[in-house]
Amino acid sequence: MTRAALLKHVRSILAKHGLTPDADVKEILSHQRRFFRTRCVDAKGRQYTFKVYLLTVPTTRHDFQHEIAFYHFAGKEHLTQFPRWVAGDRNRAHPWIVYYYIGGDLFTTYLKRRRNHMPPKLITSLAHMLVQYGQLRIPESTRRLLHLNAHRASDFTARFKQYSRGKNGNVLRQYLTETELEVAARIIAFHQTEKHTPRQLGISHGDLSTANLLVEGNHFAVLDWEHVQIASPAYDVAELWVKEFSRAPWRDKLAKRVALLQPDPAAFANLFAIETLLFCLRDILLHDKILHQLTHRKSQNVIRKLLVYYSRTFRASLRGFPALLKT
Repeated sequence: MTRAALLKHVRSILAKHGLTPDADVKEILSHQRRFFRTRCVDAKGRQYTFKVYLLTVPTTRHDFQHEIAFYHFAGKEHLTQFPRWVAGDRNRAHPWIVYYYIGGDLFTTYLKRRRNHMPPKLITSLAHMLVQYGQLRIPESTRRLLHLNAHRASDFTARFKQYSRGKNGNVLRQYLTETELEVAARIIAFHQTEKHTPRQLGISHGDLSTANLLVEGNHFAVLDWEHVQIASPAYDVAELWVKEFSRAPWRDKLAKRVALLQPDPAAFANLFAIETLLFCLRDILLHDKILHQLTHRKSQNVIRKLLVYYSRTFRASLRGFPALLKT
């Protein structure tokens, strides 16, 4: 589809649903961005979000198709943390979706304005939201559509081997000792023997950060469900915790609060330590690669500091949940 045809396609969708976009459609499409997302209003002043995938890259296109399918399912649950489905087409060359607009600030912006301070009520609200959507049960038909695989999500050993073998292993040994990696392997092998039943696994965002959380009052909503998956209840909490490397107290309070909301807080604490360990390995590999691509010394120093953070956090994860919260 040419850019002119795509522009016509977008305008026809908006016109069919009686929507007027806030932004100039032609101007944004000309930027060759991956997505075009804009707020729209109808004749009665009701607000919606329109999002269309612009490129033809198969992998990211499939991700967006999964997001559309998930929103279709999640909209029926009527939970405030999910966008409410209005219309969409996942089978088009350029898939698109319309959902009710969610107000609020990006959590990143919220924290920056408040210097990383987060009131207790908001911590509790975020914890309850993570637990609530994590316990959703997706019907088998939707699971097949989203290619959700519970066995792969709980296979900590396979994920560890993916990061620690071959060339990846050589990279990790620049930052971690052989003994530390061996201890990590044994810890994972011990917990891998436990049977992670479907009841212990649930919905995971798959790429959670402060950049895809919206906050309004004491309520949260989550956007960008392109990487939705089945995972342990600690997956999203650990990823959010690891990515928030400012040492802000709210991240520890959030992890403790989510643990207390679990049927077995001790089991959750073990899962949290393992998920954190795996995220640190992933991010050491990622940032080592970035480091070797940079030429500016100041940028290199920033990445080196992050590598120190991930290495230190990895070591704390070997000592368990309490040690992590003191990192």
